[in-house]
Amino acid sequence: MKKKIKILHTADWHLGLVSWKTRREVDRGEEQREALEELIGVAEREKVDLVVHAGDLFHSSHHPDKKTIKLAVDTILHLVDIAPFVWVMGNHDWYAIEGLKKIFPPQAYIIRDYTPREIEGIPVTVFPLPYVSLARLLGDYRGDEIQDRARELLRQEMKKWERSFLPDRWNILVAHATIEELARYAEANPHREVFLKKADIPSAFNYGALGHLHTFSFLRSPCPLYYPSSLVVDSFEHVGKEGSFLLVELEEGKESKVEPYFLSGAHLWDWELKEEKEIEEIYEEISQDMTGKRNYIRLRIKEDFYTPAFANKLKEMGGENWQIVVVEVIPREKKEVEEEPLPVNEDSIPQLFSRYCQEQNLSEEVVKLFYRYYQEAGEISETS
Repeated sequence: MKKKIKILHTADWHLGLVSWKTRREVDRGEEQREALEELIGVAEREKVDLVVHAGDLFHSSHHPDKKTIKLAVDTILHLVDIAPFVWVMGNHDWYAIEGLKKIFPPQAYIIRDYTPREIEGIPVTVFPLPYVSLARLLGDYRGDEIQDRARELLRQEMKKWERSFLPDRWNILVAHATIEELARYAEANPHREVFLKKADIPSAFNYGALGHLHTFSFLRSPCPLYYPSSLVVDSFEHVGKEGSFLLVELEEGKESKVEPYFLSGAHLWDWELKEEKEIEEIYEEISQDMTGKRNYIRLRIKEDFYTPAFANKLKEMGGENWQIVVVEVIPREKKEVEEEPLPVNEDSIPQLFSRYCQEQNLSEEVVKLFYRYYQEAGEISETS
């Protein structure tokens, strides 16, 4: 009988992230540091047996700054003191981190391939599926069914795993990938990456730890498949959402128990300016509504009273716990113009019918009969 285990599942930290670069840059490093402190606290308090990171620990795959590298290394070393740490690489990850492997103990598994790992000290086998682009997977292949071809290649890789599925071990998928049934927004690009379907995933897994999509979402079949969301939310496509990580309990004979821990380091808001107001009035209204430590606002202005000068003033606005980072214009509603029906020359209808009858070699009697009924219909219309 397998031992009951607790797993902390996290993904998409994106350390080094600077949000809204083309609008009003915000370095999210302090929020990320606070979130990681909370994550470490939960791992210690819950005495987890394994920490799984499903990719995109870094935001930049090329030369993250020293402060970001230090935060990553310190966090990994702290987590390894609690439990084995498994990190499967994502598309943003800094691959040169492998050069630092010597400073990590053996309990830190940094994985770039598809080879299953038996985790030392606990009855867990991890089956890694790092991010793979279509170009890397298919090379110069230019067939019509690119996604089908890519999925087939990955299914072949997963087929090789069957010999490693053991009944006395917890079989855990760790993947930085897109599951098509959960891809509901623009982050996932079917022209650049593989879209797996849930039917592609072997049902033998006890749990699927996913990364890449940035909102908390899941499927319960063919096995429990979960995305925990990113560490901090940085897209206004996700207004009202929060960063999170997951605490997973696996116990033989029971359904997996998955508990999300939501992080409230910052909130994203849509604020719509429906009528013209002074800057001071806007400032007061926003300040009264904002609670919590940090709030980032996308302010949308009606085109009727938008000017570049007004927008620039709004972009500079910020209070004690909030700031406007994006200003957008709400275009005027276009009035639908009803198209008038084209005029019909009623005198031409009998002539058109007559021409049609000639083309079809119909008798003159048919034309006369039509004309008589046509006249009667006109008389009825005028008297009704």
